[in-house]
Amino acid sequence: MIHQTVVKLESAMRTNGETHAVSVWRRVLLAALVIAYVILWFGGVGHYLFIGAVAAEQNWLASAFLTVAGLIVLLSTTSRGCLIRLIIVGGFGLLFELCGVRVGLPFGRYAYTGVLQPTVFGVPVVMAFAWMALVAYVQQMLRRFDLQRWSSALAGAAWMTAIDLVIDPLAANGLGYWRWMERGNYYGIPSSNFAGWFVCSFLLFVMFRQHRRANLWASLTGASIILFFTLIALSFHLFIAAFIGFGLCAVHFLLFFGRKEHSNNLRDRA
Repeated sequence: MIHQTVVKLESAMRTNGETHAVSVWRRVLLAALVIAYVILWFGGVGHYLFIGAVAAEQNWLASAFLTVAGLIVLLSTTSRGCLIRLIIVGGFGLLFELCGVRVGLPFGRYAYTGVLQPTVFGVPVVMAFAWMALVAYVQQMLRRFDLQRWSSALAGAAWMTAIDLVIDPLAANGLGYWRWMERGNYYGIPSSNFAGWFVCSFLLFVMFRQHRRANLWASLTGASIILFFTLIALSFHLFIAAFIGFGLCAVHFLLFFGRKEHSNNLRDRA
């Protein structure tokens, strides 16, 4: 039903075919966002690696970083259908987070601290951009494989959960984005959180088919987010989380370049 709704919305918005060219203003804005993102990325990593935690008055930079990342993914998405799907993904992400902070499902009981602003019903708006950026990234990685819908959803959910194994130890501890009411064995995070991430991600990947159109910016943005939190995890001596993060970056590197080279070889033979 959701897929049919997206198709109807896409048809209503379509003017010149299924896709539209990226306009000049969008390219200029995208370039500006990329520059801002690079500055925030290197500034954040450099600060945590060589100086330490940021001051309270600089907390807004965390929200800015993830918001800019999400906007880069949105602006670089040229298919109107994919754009609508990403926006809906962001909406579902906020809904999942709202259920989490209100009733403790599906992740467990936790509460945001106020570092990430602004909020809607206690949930930072930036979480919508975070969900969009990560789902778009994983979809870009999955498009390199010829997987059936259910297999793709399982792989995507596992990938998203692996990413959370890197991010959550930082967000719930050193960065102080949120606090868990019940402690777990993995850096104080309950196992219900990762089970919830898997289930929610699985539902999203089942509802929304993977992108058939390549989006280099979505791939680079997602990988850079993982590397960003991996390096900061290293600065906090969260070695297991950092190890997982470096592993995900290595997989990205192998897939991004290995599968690309494989595709080029196939075209050359043809």
